[in-house]
Amino acid sequence: MIRAFAAVAIAATLTLATPAMGQAGDPLAQARAAGQIGEQADGYLGFVPGASISADLRGRVEQNNIQRRQLYTRRAGERSVSVNEMAAAVACEVFERRIAVGERYRDEGGQWRQRTATQPVSVPSFCGN
Repeated sequence: MIRAFAAVAIAATLTLATPAMGQAGDPLAQARAAGQIGEQADGYLGFVPGASISADLRGRVEQNNIQRRQLYTRRAGERSVSVNEMAAAVACEVFERRIAVGERYRDEGGQWRQRTATQPVSVPSFCGN
């Protein structure tokens, strides 16, 4: 069921998960590249343990996650699925296509990992791969 929503979740992924990836002035993209934050299998951004997180960055991540939750809630209602199912569908898309080499992510087992050129992203089992 989650897989069926991944395609419709792409718009959410592009607008929330990576709003300005690659833009030098985007604090979230900079924090991703620096290994301070990363995507999580639950569809939200998280803080990498041990990373130095400023109050400003903490606020930006929390605001981004609030916006994601609002979008997931709206889209879940439109599709008659749970908010968690919608978030998981977006997480599948992000894990499969949007985590760049060098970025960190939290897998479905709760472990923080880093994508490398030789270590692909560990896609959650609920993604149907």
